[in-house]
Amino acid sequence: MDAIRVPNRTMRLLFALDAGSPRIVASNDQFSIAIRSSMAIVNDMKYTNKHDLPDPVVRALTSYDKGQSVEGLRVTTLIDSPRISELRKQYSGHLTEDVSNLMWRVLGTAIHEVFEKATSNAYVSEERLSYTIDDTLISGAIDYQFETDGEVDLKDYKYTSTYKITFGDHSDWEKQLNVYAYLIRRVKKFTVRSASAIAILRDWRQAEADRRSEYPQSSIVEIPIQLWSDEEQDTYVSERVRLHNMARLGAEFDDLPECSDEERWAKPAKYAVMKGENKRALRVFNTEGEAKAYAEKDSTRHVEVRPATYTRCANNYCKVSNFCTQWKAGN
Repeated sequence: MDAIRVPNRTMRLLFALDAGSPRIVASNDQFSIAIRSSMAIVNDMKYTNKHDLPDPVVRALTSYDKGQSVEGLRVTTLIDSPRISELRKQYSGHLTEDVSNLMWRVLGTAIHEVFEKATSNAYVSEERLSYTIDDTLISGAIDYQFETDGEVDLKDYKYTSTYKITFGDHSDWEKQLNVYAYLIRRVKKFTVRSASAIAILRDWRQAEADRRSEYPQSSIVEIPIQLWSDEEQDTYVSERVRLHNMARLGAEFDDLPECSDEERWAKPAKYAVMKGENKRALRVFNTEGEAKAYAEKDSTRHVEVRPATYTRCANNYCKVSNFCTQWKAGN
């Protein structure tokens, strides 16, 4: 298995070559030239300007969003839906996005750059690590590593909403940082002793912090992330690579795996118990059985089903729902 370590941004610029061309590869502490086929998606996004934003704003947002061309599977792609990844490649020349939707993404990138410029010799900043498993190259850019005696404290910057913190579901961050820990262990032979997300809250309000104790008390908070065992990390990465490779093969026969409810940001169906012609529910249940049992206590009550919703699909946050047969079929 081949491993690639690019120490910092300066080195990335020195070694950056077009995908598929010769590049520096570190293998067993020796450098060699390797040729790799590219799995990177070329950014063929077509932008709209529905809100008639001025040209300087449009140019700034779209130029900032081009990003770095990366060979192989990015970690963020690896942990996400294989179906979405393949549809984005298949319809890359037909995808559209309004420039107004780029603002948060651009601000997040800008904040990363601010922190990166404050780098120090005491830690490693913005290091991209790559590793080949089952003939598939996976690659991730790690924001911050504090290294001491072969151990690493791993931190990742997140530009996010206060809801993400108060809701408390950090499972996507947990997957991402554990794959980073996997890369550090495989490429650098270091052990990750701790992991955390540094969350910068874009909509934080002092008034809410004063009023509610459960509300984040600062606009920047550090969220500890649970580290898995080495075996759990190995199993997870191997399985994700297998799923993406199977999807890539399935795409050739128009047979893609379906997205899971988690990947579609599903909100499960609810069962509302109504009384007579009232528009407001008496109670809302998670299961139909509970709702029926409650409704049967009064002959004027009846159950209304509130269907499951798929937020990512309905709002086209995946960018490909217009081309997705799973979404169009209502599955």
